[in-house]
Amino acid sequence: MDYFYEHYFKPQNVIPQNRIFSKEHIIISTIIFALIYLIMRWQKRQNDQVASQKLLTFLGCLMLSLEIFRVCWRTYYFGFSLSNFRFDWCNQICMVLPYIAIFRIEKAYPYIDVLSFIGGLFVLFYPLWVFYDYAGIHTMAVQSMISHGLMVLIPLTMPMASYGYHPDEEKLKKPVIGLCLMLLVAFIMSNALGQNYILMKKADGIPVLHRIPYPFYWIFAGPGMVLGIYYFIKLERLFINWATGLNKPVVIKGRLAHEH
Repeated sequence: MDYFYEHYFKPQNVIPQNRIFSKEHIIISTIIFALIYLIMRWQKRQNDQVASQKLLTFLGCLMLSLEIFRVCWRTYYFGFSLSNFRFDWCNQICMVLPYIAIFRIEKAYPYIDVLSFIGGLFVLFYPLWVFYDYAGIHTMAVQSMISHGLMVLIPLTMPMASYGYHPDEEKLKKPVIGLCLMLLVAFIMSNALGQNYILMKKADGIPVLHRIPYPFYWIFAGPGMVLGIYYFIKLERLFINWATGLNKPVVIKGRLAHEH
């Protein structure tokens, strides 16, 4: 038990290094993608909106618990600070999405679902900061990867738990509004805490953009994000259709899935 605590739970005294495509990354991402696929197929076999609603509530509670655990862990070892909450793309979503999922606030789905899908998918494929400060499969690295897996699974489950909601690239305005709100929070907290949430002070490590001074790289980053949202909505809808067959009318407890 002491060995686990010393090596896999407490902060590690290691040289920070990029561990993308390490065995830890590949193992955890593979398991998470497999679970996402199996859970989506399970929902298709159940063909039951109520079961998907219960699942969505559970996933929201799990994400909220993981986020509370992360903040408590940092507070215990490094002391309390607002920076423990973090206000980058993924952490903002992890602070808001659980409540939307738990209380099934369907009007909020289109404002956040594709933003969550993008953030989760990118990190599962390219976890630049997840394994950076921890040696091996550390508890906090696993926590982060599970949270990002939930960021993919929850948006994919939302249509299964709803009578009428489906991702729609023709309604691009709502996720763009969600993005603008997220950028506004990142701007305020970056200046308040001296951090660089969502490229608000510099674009270090971002190809091409890092050569352009702040704030001029937003001339390219802004339209690029909007274009990315448009195509990721298509990808999200494609995956939902492939995994669940929702491109065809599905009867759920006597009603069509696309009915309100």
